Amino acid sequence: MHEWKILTSRMGNDIRSPSRSQMLAVLDELFSSKRDDEHPDCWLRCGSDEGSLDVVSVYQSGRAEYVKYSDSDMTTELERRTLSVGSPAEALALWEALKEDRI
Repeated sequence: MHEWKILTSRMGNDIRSPSRSQMLAVLDELFSSKRDDEHPDCWLRCGSDEGSLDVVSVYQSGRAEYVKYSDSDMTTELERRTLSVGSPAEALALWEALKEDRI
């Protein structure tokens, strides 16, 4: 189980324990913005101080990446998956699954 959840917008703003509406707003902004090579993604990190860290990054291109690390310092990558998302709603479903520990 995750002790904490942190959403990072494409411009680097962190939101602790984000609500569904906050996550959707960040995704809507990502997908509706002009392509930006410097800020192409936003991500949700879920972890605990004594356990693993799970991250789902969503890119403007529609690519999403799930990475599981051994700890919150990202010492060792344990798993990586690349997925496709066609809309903010699809990306939100991934983030909700991560928050609920279903990935």
